[in-house]
Amino acid sequence: MGVILGAGVYALIGPAAAQAGNALWLAFLFAGLTAGLTAYAYARLARLAPKNSPEFQYTALAFGPRAGFVAGVLMLVADVMAAAAVTIGFGGYLEHLAGTPTTANALGLIVVLGAILWAGVEQSVAVAIVLTGLEALGLVFVIVVGVPSWAGTDFLTAPRGFTGVSGAAALIFFAYLGCDELGNFAEEMRQPERDLPRALFAAMAVTTVIYALVALSAVAVVDAARLGASDAPLALVVGGVLGARADATLSVLALAATANTTLLLLASASRSIYGMAAAGALPRRLARVGRTQVPVTSTLLVLALLAVLVALGTLRQVAALTDAVVLVSFLFVNGSLAWLAAQRRTPARGWTRAAEILIPSIAGVLCAWLLLHAGAASIFAALGLALATLAATTAGEVLAASRRRRTGETR
Repeated sequence: MGVILGAGVYALIGPAAAQAGNALWLAFLFAGLTAGLTAYAYARLARLAPKNSPEFQYTALAFGPRAGFVAGVLMLVADVMAAAAVTIGFGGYLEHLAGTPTTANALGLIVVLGAILWAGVEQSVAVAIVLTGLEALGLVFVIVVGVPSWAGTDFLTAPRGFTGVSGAAALIFFAYLGCDELGNFAEEMRQPERDLPRALFAAMAVTTVIYALVALSAVAVVDAARLGASDAPLALVVGGVLGARADATLSVLALAATANTTLLLLASASRSIYGMAAAGALPRRLARVGRTQVPVTSTLLVLALLAVLVALGTLRQVAALTDAVVLVSFLFVNGSLAWLAAQRRTPARGWTRAAEILIPSIAGVLCAWLLLHAGAASIFAALGLALATLAATTAGEVLAASRRRRTGETR
């Protein structure tokens, strides 16, 4: 819940409201349905390969290591870009609160989170639990503040129709990143085959309800166009009802939320790199673990990439590209379960096997639909990244085979 609840609703609810209007809650439900059906694929596949870097593991199981490497790299890039978008959201709320520059605020957060990650996974999770409580408190605050304004609000008003709702759903699909991140902690779990599916479905159900209620309250209090123009949309909501002091309080809670999401995304991304390196898909040095059992080299790499993205991008640009990359990776995961079930390579039988084919197929169609609304630039960038990754891994395999052949000839 901590990684799902953060920046998506605190930072992206404004741009999404500008597209969906008062029907914003429908966009959250649409995105939640897509993510929830995809979570089913993660839950079923986790029983077959309960290891870090789940996209790599699951896709390799179905379609081979080359396709697995493409899916793993896509989600890894998406994690880092998502962390960048969330970090920029943190910077925007801090600028709203203190007046300091957004980029400088975001870079300062990276330094602080790097120190927390270095301390170890137990310490990082302890911080995340506290921050998750704060971010949930902020969202409940928004819901309660907005409930009196629900009466008389037309929650079906959508100036751009279903196209606007679909576009908003594609943007705030970012808000559901987290159902996939749990797989990157499979090797930290005591019983991942049991615990991972339970955690996935519980987190998806609770966060979708919270998101829909927040959307209803937000558009009931503040006009959707004003929400879309604000860098701190939820602070604008509570400030409109309770005044400047409440605005500042919500901004502080938003800082906790965005910092929490960034922390968990960074932890997840570093373990994704570690999982691929440990499997030999990336250089082995990236699997090096420090004295606090943290994947040191991969964590430093992720922090460096995050700093570059924060310095170069804007929230909406980074979020749209992240969504496109995630949706392509989700297509791989959904396709993997459907293919494995159709090939009778899962232990399921009867109706359960039919569900393993049907549910990810529906999820794949929904992912493709949202991908079409992510914007042409984001779609081409995501597909270009997939093709470039495929070309790189193919070239690497050819070079490795050539090297082995030359070594054999020399001997």
